[in-house]
Amino acid sequence: MLRTLVLTAALAAASPAMADDPAPRIAPSLAAHTAEFAPPKLYEPAPGVFSAVGYGIANSIMVVGKSGVVIIDTTDSLDEAKKVWSLFEPKTGGKPVVAIIYTHNHNDHINGAAAFPLAKGGKVIAHETLLREAAKWNGVAAPAIAARAARMYGVFLPKGTPDGFVSVGIGPYLSAFSGGGAGGFVPPNTTFKDKLEVTLGGERFVLEHAPGETEDQLFIWMPDRKILFPGDNIYKAFPNLYTIRGTSYRDPVQWADSIDRMRALKADVLVPSHTRPLVGAQAIATELTNYRDAIRFTHDQTVRWMNKGLTPDEIVEKVKLPAHLAADPYLFEHYGTVEWSVRSIFAGYMGWFGGDPASLSFDAPDVRAGEIVALAGGPAPALAAAQKAFDDGRWKWAGELAGHVGRADPALKPQADALQARAFRQLGYDSVSPNGRNYYLERAAELEKKAPGWAQIVGARQNGSQAAGLPAAAIVATFPVRLNAETAAQADAAMGLKLAGDGDWTIRVRRGVAETPQGVGAEVPLVVAASKADFVGALASPEAMAAALKAGKIRIEKGDAAALAAFLQLFRG
Repeated sequence: MLRTLVLTAALAAASPAMADDPAPRIAPSLAAHTAEFAPPKLYEPAPGVFSAVGYGIANSIMVVGKSGVVIIDTTDSLDEAKKVWSLFEPKTGGKPVVAIIYTHNHNDHINGAAAFPLAKGGKVIAHETLLREAAKWNGVAAPAIAARAARMYGVFLPKGTPDGFVSVGIGPYLSAFSGGGAGGFVPPNTTFKDKLEVTLGGERFVLEHAPGETEDQLFIWMPDRKILFPGDNIYKAFPNLYTIRGTSYRDPVQWADSIDRMRALKADVLVPSHTRPLVGAQAIATELTNYRDAIRFTHDQTVRWMNKGLTPDEIVEKVKLPAHLAADPYLFEHYGTVEWSVRSIFAGYMGWFGGDPASLSFDAPDVRAGEIVALAGGPAPALAAAQKAFDDGRWKWAGELAGHVGRADPALKPQADALQARAFRQLGYDSVSPNGRNYYLERAAELEKKAPGWAQIVGARQNGSQAAGLPAAAIVATFPVRLNAETAAQADAAMGLKLAGDGDWTIRVRRGVAETPQGVGAEVPLVVAASKADFVGALASPEAMAAALKAGKIRIEKGDAAALAAFLQLFRG
């Protein structure tokens, strides 16, 4: 009876009307920043050079040369790219598209290529590692990246209201998640390692490998006209030295070095792949210098304090940009943040362990939550303490403590989830970075059952449109990380896979581990054949596989449909 009374009192304290919460709001600088790409506009920073800003998250750029047209980056979907081409085409003077250049592998730069009518024999140019880098995000890690990206880009948030979506910081929105036309990637047919000097459409271009936001990043220089296309190594927002959707380490030293090489060119016109072009040698020199200085400052001071023995949590309290850099609009935290960058730099050098032995091995999350909640006197008092923190404006602690309550006591989880969602909303409203804002607000909506959760997002994205453009080796490499080790703990099975024109492989399962050697031996009991695209599409679900078998897109050369279904079941769940 006593527990019931305490619980009732705690719930009453922890569940005030939502109307009493601080009002929805948008950080003023973030609201003002939206004007950078809204409304969408076609800019011409130099004669014959056009940048379509505001059509999806990334710009598409066109250079109209003496005899042909060059497209630099292609936006994030076919639908957006078609809009852009409708603007570009009247400016071409009837000249053919002779080349498409990808500045790097991110989907928002490569997904719309098929919308641009590349002439027969035209070049699709990229760094030699583009496909390898793309495979990281569209291959083995694709489900996690997709779910986290949906949160970071706010794809399920309401639009046009103070409690919802504002922008994605370096563009107005991401169209790829909204069914904006998949399958627009065209693989490169011309690649290079360090530097490529080429004449395209009667104009001289110099392409240089310039690792920064990605390992395959490149910049494009038109030496005769002093026009620089930096890709994603500079845009009007603090650089995303770490992205919360997930990424491998982005080396700040490499990034700053790449900017230094661009500084040395002394460009008159800068046309980035996000946000507006910049014209004027002095303005460009100032922004490139400040940008590289901010990157190096964040790196250098993180390492300084790391070498003094501080943990990541302690270092983020120490590293703040100098006033002159913090005041530069190109370094407002409208995309990346200094805090996230500090944590990434520490991990890049030292790995996940921050140095405190108490964090070498934690108790299991549910056990740890129970121990923390017990310190407050139990779940109900802990929930009341979380509500008190919320009322005091300590939303970080309110969100964290409510999460512990939800783990520790299933009976209180609905109330704890509701409070945590309210705390996340307040944190989102105060975020200058739209990445942080969107992630907080999306997670709050998930807790309130107003947005799809992780499993639904991943399921909706497994349609194969991205993976079909990857090398066969990258697709096959996804099988080991999809294996359900519990289901396959005693399994000994194999499937031969013949992908027409893309090689033969064996996917072998051996007691909870899968390997994928090339070739198909005579002893393999199950062999299927298909085109790469058909096979990827059929993997989306058992129903898709059954339909592909019925249509003859998947052919079983050895074994039967039941054996195929049983084998693929090892990779579900």
